Amino acid sequence: MKVVAGKYKGYNLLSPKSKTSRPTDNKVKEAVFDMLYPFKLDFKALDLFAGTGQMGIEFLSRGAKEVYFNEKNYSNFSILKQNLDKINSDGVFTYKNDFIRCLKDLGEKELKFDYIYLDPPYETDFIDRAMFCIKEYDLLSEDGIVITESSKDMDLSDKYGLDVLKEKSYGRKYIKFYIK
Repeated sequence: MKVVAGKYKGYNLLSPKSKTSRPTDNKVKEAVFDMLYPFKLDFKALDLFAGTGQMGIEFLSRGAKEVYFNEKNYSNFSILKQNLDKINSDGVFTYKNDFIRCLKDLGEKELKFDYIYLDPPYETDFIDRAMFCIKEYDLLSEDGIVITESSKDMDLSDKYGLDVLKEKSYGRKYIKFYIK
């Protein structure tokens, strides 16, 4: 895995040896960030199911003021920390929590995010549950975007009062951009 653009372009990132992890491949990652361009100035991002941190690091590389990473799995969290040490960036906050607990903590701090990336384990209801908490704790900035990566095409826009801004499929990956 490499950082595909920005300040850290070309940096090699560590990835897990486990077959249960499925890091987003560079083609999909590049497409996601191309669809988000141009970025806001001094934006804040949340990589909720961070894994090794590659998506959040990509946000940092492209000018994020702050990126919050959450990863519950000990092995992935260890790799995440090593990857963050490698880029040595300011504005990095890490959590090793259940995603619901993380969202609650961020809500209690009254944080708002311009970009929230959700790529939970496939075949779970975690995107739906995370979207509920994002709305409940009012974590999305006024024109913020939630990006979801899932194994099936799902539309949660009506359920959470969001509009689908863009969507694209890559094999069995479905990427959706939701905006307030």
